[in-house]
Amino acid sequence: MDTELRPQKRSISGEIRRRNQELILQAAADEFVKHGYKGTSVQAIADRVNLPKANILYYFKSKTGLYKALLQDILTLWNEGFSESAIDSSPQAVLRNYIVGKMRYSRTHPQESKIFAQEIIQGAPVIRDEIQFPVVNWAAGKASVINAWVEQGLIRPVDPLHLLFLIWGATQFYADFDTEIQLIKGAPMSEEEFEQAQQFLVDVILRGLAVTS
Repeated sequence: MDTELRPQKRSISGEIRRRNQELILQAAADEFVKHGYKGTSVQAIADRVNLPKANILYYFKSKTGLYKALLQDILTLWNEGFSESAIDSSPQAVLRNYIVGKMRYSRTHPQESKIFAQEIIQGAPVIRDEIQFPVVNWAAGKASVINAWVEQGLIRPVDPLHLLFLIWGATQFYADFDTEIQLIKGAPMSEEEFEQAQQFLVDVILRGLAVTS
């Protein structure tokens, strides 16, 4: 009987752990975006989720560990949808999905996007050592895909890094500067307006890459 129950107990325990980590990461995002890395305390995060400070440290060891875990999640999600296997796929489909996915993530996770922007603007003082090599490798891999598309005549010749910079800047603007958008428009973007913005960016970028005779 005990043997039959152990897998179920492990499953329940794992689910509790996952749920607690998600709650902690969301609370951490709320605190970091409001107070920055230096102004945020583990106790404030614990208070926000009604957990003992010791529980936070059990999962993430330290404030720095929690901060890095949050930013690593952001990078992982941002980088999905544009693998190096895309070299054999339609650039229009790959880039459309990548642009739409990044914009959607920025809309559903605005705090995380702002935290990453704050960290980078400050010179990446906390995560530079952890992200520099992976980000450089990621950008090099995507640049090789874009160059291959150019060589195949699927898109016009472009500097691949400038294309990536354009996509990152344009898609993240809708999260990082949502307050500016609201000030100009007088109200937050509706879902319909957001989808129009997605389509606009996709059209502008893909038209700019189109091969002309």
